[in-house]
Amino acid sequence: MPLYKCHIPKNSIPSDAKAQIAEGFTDVHCGITGAPRHFVHVMFFDASKAGSEDGAPYFIDGINRAGRSAEVKHQILDGLKATFSEVAGVPLSEISGRIGEIPASHFMEEGVILPEPGEEGAEWHTVGAALRE
Repeated sequence: MPLYKCHIPKNSIPSDAKAQIAEGFTDVHCGITGAPRHFVHVMFFDASKAGSEDGAPYFIDGINRAGRSAEVKHQILDGLKATFSEVAGVPLSEISGRIGEIPASHFMEEGVILPEPGEEGAEWHTVGAALRE
């Protein structure tokens, strides 16, 4: 369910680096939240005018399930920015971002409405397993 949209200047990051960033974002999100890896989604938007309202040329726009503490959201965003900076070779000062929240009940993953953070049972990690085999 987590969706991380990276708005970047056109042709600024090669495809192989985008794949490494996506893998790194998955590591960050799952390492902090315990979410199944296949639930993390990362998109890249190459635009002639990328960036954020604060003037940073690279912007990470995340959407997560509502209910996580501000501390956890900051930890995730800091990890995403550090990963992006390291892989893309972009100074942290040129990367901004945010993590917005939407109620879990507004999302479905592999045909199942998402539980609220912290309410996932052990069966949650097997959702869609047959589809991946």
